[in-house]
Amino acid sequence: MASCFSACWPWAKRPASAQRRTSTDSRGKGSNRQSFFNLSHTKKTEGNKSNAIPKGPSVLDKVLRVVGSRKEEPLAAMSEWMEKTADPQVVSREAIILVLVGLPARGKSFICGAVVRHLKLLGVRVRSFNAGELRRETGKAGIEADFFSSSNLEAFKERERLAMLCCQRLLEWIQAAPPGTSSIGILDATNTTLLRRQRVLETCFAAAQEAHHDEKSAPLRVIFLESLCSDPKILQDNYQMKLSNDDYKGAESSAALDDFKKRVEAYEAQYEPLQEGELDFTQNRPSDAAMPVGSVQIYDGGQKITCCRTGSSLVAAPLISLLHAMHLTRRQILLAPESNSAGQGLPPQSFVEILKNEEEKEGRIMDVICGASKHAVRIAQELSKVPSVPSASGVAAGAPRGRPRCVLNLRALQGRSADGAADGAATAESYADLVRRMRVEVLLLLERLPRSVLVICPGEDVRRVLFAHFCGCSEKSIADLEMPSWAVLELTRDHKGYSCEELELQQQPRHSLSGRRLSA
Repeated sequence: MASCFSACWPWAKRPASAQRRTSTDSRGKGSNRQSFFNLSHTKKTEGNKSNAIPKGPSVLDKVLRVVGSRKEEPLAAMSEWMEKTADPQVVSREAIILVLVGLPARGKSFICGAVVRHLKLLGVRVRSFNAGELRRETGKAGIEADFFSSSNLEAFKERERLAMLCCQRLLEWIQAAPPGTSSIGILDATNTTLLRRQRVLETCFAAAQEAHHDEKSAPLRVIFLESLCSDPKILQDNYQMKLSNDDYKGAESSAALDDFKKRVEAYEAQYEPLQEGELDFTQNRPSDAAMPVGSVQIYDGGQKITCCRTGSSLVAAPLISLLHAMHLTRRQILLAPESNSAGQGLPPQSFVEILKNEEEKEGRIMDVICGASKHAVRIAQELSKVPSVPSASGVAAGAPRGRPRCVLNLRALQGRSADGAADGAATAESYADLVRRMRVEVLLLLERLPRSVLVICPGEDVRRVLFAHFCGCSEKSIADLEMPSWAVLELTRDHKGYSCEELELQQQPRHSLSGRRLSA
């Protein structure tokens, strides 16, 4: 990755000796390729001073030196921050605090889970810090709605204490990152008041000042992620899923629903939506440290997304692309093998039976994704002929009435190549290479499709990557996953992510699929 960006900036070329050393390290026997977001060289080259990149004062620095006004100090700090992150050797190194904002049952926890599992698969150091889980750990599980009322001053102080404790733990985790590593920490809480968000920014800014004087610390950025929802169908579905959390274990469903609605009303009474002016937090602060603040607002589970001041972050780029693809529709994803354990292609009729059974069970149409091999094309042709069940109009999945089944053949849906990488290295394609190749054309496509999907995987490695993406496994653990070679994996969405069940696949078409739970 470093060499890629060095080509973009010719004035930052590294000495030939350093280039040869990097080439040897990356292709040597037994060495692993580095993740996109985990560069070994993230500061000015250590050791020999001849390797250092000469940097002269920028035009902005000269102007600021002439002006000498204290009002311009934040601008100078921001200039220094941007120069620090624009260095080709630290181009992807950054620490991001993602602060969630929104009322309960607006999809914050699901969005948080999706971000964590997607970035973890890409090799990003990412972790969520949930204020509600911290509250339950302190013995306040199952607490009544009055605890969340603004008139309950004692409870208000306790909620603020727990939220800031969660923020402190997040910053400690950020500061403990290995040198040269990018991190994204997520503060999963409602953060519905201006006072709370200001306190979070104050705490993060103090950490940014410490990081500015520490050569081993990554530059710090804060991004607010606000989820807004007024769609009654989405809210009703989210309310039902919330009743399965630890606050309502063993409670009668109607009583639990009434209590949760009162909790939402208590938050609505004190809710202050995010304003763009909050992003100017560091503008008038006399400090040599900079902390950019941006925002992303999601409306009705992805129907509309607005981004502000996030474009200069390369680490946030895959996060933003994921948010543009995801939605809150409940659905299932079936991962079926294209061939049996002996490597023989399964007859198309086997997948026809799977599709019919699942559509009859769900009462709605499923989309289908296959590879681009000749056998996969034959399977796709047979599946496109399957008539829709009378009750599967697509309305239940939130799709327009009468929308036909989508059957896609994707060239990107193919296993790892054994021919080596494009740079001529005599090594087969790694799982990290496979993840990067599938990310846009397969993974984000699956996130974007609104209905349940049957994916016919041409190889075990493809199915491993898809399972890892939806179940939250890191790129390093893909090869260690214990995957059943002769089964369909049924992934079902819940309020935090996806759970998995293993369905036995019969080579001779049957109308019954027996299942068992499978843990990630």
